[in-house]
Amino acid sequence: MNRRASHIILAAAAVLVLLLLGAQAASPLLYTAENISTAAHADPATVQKKSPGNADALVPLMDELLGETGTLALTIKLKDYESAESDLARYSELSRQFDRLVVTLDVSGTDIGEFQQNNRQNQEALETLLNDSRRFEDLKRLEIEVQDGEQRMAIAYEGEALRQKMREGFASYAERETETTRIAEHYDLNTTPYQQSVEDFAEVADAAESEQVGGGGAAKSPLNVTVTPAEGRYGETLRIAGRYAGGMPGSSIEVYVDSRVAGNATLDENGTYACSYRIGRIAAGPHLAYATAGAVYSEVATFAVISGNTTLTLAAAEVNATAVACTGNLTTEDGRPVTGAPVLIRLDDGTLAAGETDGNGTYVTEIVLPAGEHPLQAEFHAAGYPLNASESETVTATVHGEGLSPLPFIAAIAAALGTGWYLRRRRPEESPVVEEEEVTEEAAEPPPPVEIAGLPPREAATVLFRALRARLGLPESKTPRDCARLAPAHAAFFERYERIRYAGETPTDGELRAMEAEARGGDERAA
Repeated sequence: MNRRASHIILAAAAVLVLLLLGAQAASPLLYTAENISTAAHADPATVQKKSPGNADALVPLMDELLGETGTLALTIKLKDYESAESDLARYSELSRQFDRLVVTLDVSGTDIGEFQQNNRQNQEALETLLNDSRRFEDLKRLEIEVQDGEQRMAIAYEGEALRQKMREGFASYAERETETTRIAEHYDLNTTPYQQSVEDFAEVADAAESEQVGGGGAAKSPLNVTVTPAEGRYGETLRIAGRYAGGMPGSSIEVYVDSRVAGNATLDENGTYACSYRIGRIAAGPHLAYATAGAVYSEVATFAVISGNTTLTLAAAEVNATAVACTGNLTTEDGRPVTGAPVLIRLDDGTLAAGETDGNGTYVTEIVLPAGEHPLQAEFHAAGYPLNASESETVTATVHGEGLSPLPFIAAIAAALGTGWYLRRRRPEESPVVEEEEVTEEAAEPPPPVEIAGLPPREAATVLFRALRARLGLPESKTPRDCARLAPAHAAFFERYERIRYAGETPTDGELRAMEAEARGGDERAA
């Protein structure tokens, strides 16, 4: 069936239901203390609650999270990295509690869910800032240990890479400030610590921008590193190795590429180590590598990543009457698969659909299309890859469409029947009005025993209500408001009980005695 026709039918059914229910919208079904007229209403005897989860803790937890951003950013700015680690651990634990609470209370689709997303990104940004700030300090110490020349230039390059990373991190962090603050202020939260964290983040990034690394010590590090070969392309594997003079066999070595951990190795009996580094999603151009053994830093080695061309293919096959499967491969010019790469499918109207390559460089994306012929083209935008962008050839996908589906008609009929059933239930029952004078001695059943001695006032009132309802022969399903309508001679009794039952009022002793007399009926009056 044509998708547009299906949508029109479903929309018409929805409009019909809304029109039928519109007249009932002004008559609330749920009881409120202000709505105590004798018009028909539903008795909300129970209200289901999402008991696992404490909604009262949600907003205070949001306030704590905002406070932790300020504390963590400040300790990073002060370069108190030990305290910053503790602050980050607490921030992470609070974030986990908040995430569990959001899922439990099912509020992920609200502005609280948006706050949750922003908080996750803020946590990641501050954690990265902590690691980069500490690495920047290490880099300054490292520069003192190396010789002049090419290695010092490599240090300068890594410092610039860190500065650029901090600038980009701050821009992303500051971009979330307006929306996060708006949500926080809606819940009357204190946004001052969070806003201060943005300022502290800026100061850390600015300080890294202005600081100059230098020293010029001539001492040679006992830990060295080499990268072979000195250049490579996407998918190729480089060997990062070296020797640690005086190092103990079994010691752990961490290898860094552009200030990020790229591998781990262990010293052998000869004091040497080695690990492999596969060139993946990394920008083309010069890069550097160094190793650490505890507090000992190696000299710096440089290597280059060479950019390469890519080839992208596309094939489209009709899956069913409304969907087309787009498949293809993304490879380098020498046939290596490009893995985990985003591939976009551009439709004839300019709309884009996304896919991703697997370990073999293959992507599969299913697209729902209206009936007809549609030109499709796949695109690879190589941001962050040492690869050039590419496009597939344009292919034409044919969608035949399907016949008229009975589903929208079934949905419309079901909606109409459901609405009629609901309106029928809302219509007051044609029950005869019960007048006490019409109940003859022969027809009336013996009044049920009523015993309220020792009961709390509100519970005693409930017992008396049930007794009077039974004496009048009214069904147990009738609410106080129904009873007042069916037995107007006792309307005052039922309306008073309604306030006791639903508005939480407490009857006086005098009221209870009067209600007991009315509930007992003939026996009490005869006495």
